[in-house]
Amino acid sequence: MDILSEILKQVLEGAAQQQQQAPAPQQRAPQPQQRAPQPQGGGQGGAQGGGQGMPSANDLQDIFTQIFGGGSAQKLPEVVKQFEDKGLRDQVDSWVRTGPNKPVDRKQIEDVFGSRELDEIAGKRNIDRDQLAEVLSRYIPKIIDELTPTGQMQARR
Repeated sequence: MDILSEILKQVLEGAAQQQQQAPAPQQRAPQPQQRAPQPQGGGQGGAQGGGQGMPSANDLQDIFTQIFGGGSAQKLPEVVKQFEDKGLRDQVDSWVRTGPNKPVDRKQIEDVFGSRELDEIAGKRNIDRDQLAEVLSRYIPKIIDELTPTGQMQARR
């Protein structure tokens, strides 16, 4: 059973719907590429900062499978521990528990995963590392929330 794929599909579809329904920000002219992830198009050949672009839906699938340890998300306890070890237990607890998720920002993601790992993930897919960290900051709370629907995580230490 590939639970991570199903969860990621739901999260990406929900984000795409929210983005389509969102009102235009403060009467400014629309920008061609907002910070919100745009899962259409490929990570290869994106036209942003030296040929690096946003991660595609396929890139995101691969990235989250790598982070969470495959379709059954066997690395979930390790990922949670990484956040806790960096002082983000309050945020992680909000993702695991039922109720609203506390945000995590790009800098916190960089602190948790480290520059070397983010550079490696981004480099393999020809995507911008800063954009990768931003995307991870948006999706990791939602994915952990969906992976823990009962408000508890098995094998949490």
